[in-house]
Amino acid sequence: MAQNILNVIKRKRMGKSGAREIRKEGNVPAVLYGKGTEPLSLVINPSELKTALSTEAGENTLLEIRVKEGEADTQKLSLLREVQYDHLTSKPIHFDFQALDMNEKITVNVPVHLEGRPKGVKEGGILEEVLREINVECLPTNIPNSFTLDVEELDIGDSIHVSSLELEEGVTILHEPEDTIVTVLAPKVEEVAEPEEELEGEEGAGEEGSEEAGEEEGSEEGN
Repeated sequence: MAQNILNVIKRKRMGKSGAREIRKEGNVPAVLYGKGTEPLSLVINPSELKTALSTEAGENTLLEIRVKEGEADTQKLSLLREVQYDHLTSKPIHFDFQALDMNEKITVNVPVHLEGRPKGVKEGGILEEVLREINVECLPTNIPNSFTLDVEELDIGDSIHVSSLELEEGVTILHEPEDTIVTVLAPKVEEVAEPEEELEGEEGAGEEGSEEAGEEEGSEEGN
């Protein structure tokens, strides 16, 4: 379990105009919500958030959010739940954080990391990552940093399924055991177009038609 501290301030400028002002200053508006707590509107420094998440757990890092409001500080252990991005600049424009109850299970997506180059790929096969994240349920203190899979021995046609994952106690996977995580597909074979063959029946019909036309012309000339 990776944990870090994130210092934030309480948001006072509300509405769209307030959000624009916050973003112009290089910050991002955010909300902290949780069961049994009133939502808190916050102002986040994106660089500080990036630093706080720079652990082996990435976005699953537990964040001790310290809310500065005058002389008082509020501390909430939380998890980053959603990031909204500007579709033109790809910059974050809003963050959602969930306050956690350390005795209550949550669901999170845990990334899958692959190690090695499959034998099948060396032979021309194609590596397909079907599941890049695994959805699990556990207590906040039991969130896995990642699932690491050694794929070096995979041959063409081989796969690794969810049932192969090694789990720590208290972690439940919310996928079917037979779900495929990664597989090596056979190389694609380009189809060569075959030349179109003329139908004999059509050729014969054409010849017969021309002969009949010739006979008709001859009879007309005789008359």
